[in-house]
Amino acid sequence: MEAAKDLDDLLPAHEKYLSSIVGKSLLGEQSQTIRKSLFVLFELILRFRSHADRLYEGIYEMQIRTKESGRGRNKTQESSSWISEGRKAITQRAGEFLQSMS
Repeated sequence: MEAAKDLDDLLPAHEKYLSSIVGKSLLGEQSQTIRKSLFVLFELILRFRSHADRLYEGIYEMQIRTKESGRGRNKTQESSSWISEGRKAITQRAGEFLQSMS
């Protein structure tokens, strides 16, 4: 741009600059495939995060319910049944999570 002597010399440099910006921002025609692929990838990431959030919320709720239901039992029964019920519930939640992902 510094070498431009008049406005006519400056216009092609400006067009080249604008074209560069459009290309680097993935808005150009040559970038459409990449842009679409990125949007699909980002959508999958958001869906995965949503499913993972629901999985962790379900596990947390299950832990609370298991603790509350086990308070009335004696200590030895409580620890063994809590672990057993917890494993079953986590396995079930994980299965539901994997099914919802497919």
